[in-house]
Amino acid sequence: MSLRPARRMEGIERTLIRRIFDAAPPDAIQLGLGQPDLVSPPSICLAGVQAIAEGRTGYTSTAGDPELRAAVAARYAPWIAGAEGVAITIGSQEAMFAACLTLLDPGDEVLYPDPGYPAYPVVARLIGAQAVSYPLRAERAFRLLPEDVLSRITERTRLAIVCSPGNPTGAVHRREDLDALCAGLAGAGVAWLSDEIYAGYSYGDACPSPLEIAPLGGLVISGLSKDLSMTGWRIGWVAGAPEIVSRVIAAHQYLVTCAPTPSQRAALAAFRPLGEEERRGILARFRARRELMAEGLRRVPSVRFALPDGAFYFFVDVSSHGSSMDVARRLLEKRKVVTIPGEAFGPGGAGWLRLSYAASEEAIVEGISRIAQELG
Repeated sequence: MSLRPARRMEGIERTLIRRIFDAAPPDAIQLGLGQPDLVSPPSICLAGVQAIAEGRTGYTSTAGDPELRAAVAARYAPWIAGAEGVAITIGSQEAMFAACLTLLDPGDEVLYPDPGYPAYPVVARLIGAQAVSYPLRAERAFRLLPEDVLSRITERTRLAIVCSPGNPTGAVHRREDLDALCAGLAGAGVAWLSDEIYAGYSYGDACPSPLEIAPLGGLVISGLSKDLSMTGWRIGWVAGAPEIVSRVIAAHQYLVTCAPTPSQRAALAAFRPLGEEERRGILARFRARRELMAEGLRRVPSVRFALPDGAFYFFVDVSSHGSSMDVARRLLEKRKVVTIPGEAFGPGGAGWLRLSYAASEEAIVEGISRIAQELG
């Protein structure tokens, strides 16, 4: 047989997150998926409908709608000077792929967090780079320790990925740790890639970014999927120095040509006053959901967790009840509650479950009640 997959695809499957989601019965309570249950705000939906009605259904420029690029750049002012420092992508996932294609050569090493988003090592492998994990430690509430990253740099290291607020942990890295990390990376000639897709969900002070510390040292990837419940619109971006972003745009062209035009026009509404007001309303609702889930988890026997600083996940230590894979399986099969075992995010997640409060208040209350019954 002449038709066979390339060797780079050996062992690469859908993520465990998606496999669990697809296998769950339709009446299961969904506390696993990282997708807000809310519909996109009305002002955004109306802007998308208007774009279609106006016939805006062709390509935009590869880099993206100029107005949208300028609006994204303004969010990062003064570190991003203008639209030339922004490429609009099909979600933050494509942004990450295009950025890694731009920054990594085959054989280069990329450092990534464990536990962390499972796409990081897979994207590196598909490009031909080698992924090297660094630990996020439970005793530090899963905030990075600069030495854990810097000690893993070798002569082949080209890139270090950071994610704050973190998935699956909800941790927000401290400014002083990012300062030390950026200084060490600059001294070693290593770039950073900051995944800030959850930056809109920060429940304390604004989430610090490496861009504020070393604006020429790396790239930011982000988008609108999470903080404005726009997962299906597929709008993300890469932001950074224009001379590097221009190369990202070239990679982006050969990946997808451009992001969907109606989605880009709808995304403009997210940066207008009404969109900002809707964003604040969503954050307030998720803050209340965070408290609701925490209240329920405090009644679950023998589990350990910290109140997350950002994102919309609790990372819960269930090791006293067995392996997290077994606990997740029990909860799904016996209680019809979808949770994600920590191993889905790397070996450092063993013994932990990710619980998402991007679900209705009713689902949170009932889901945690069923977890308490199973683990009681």
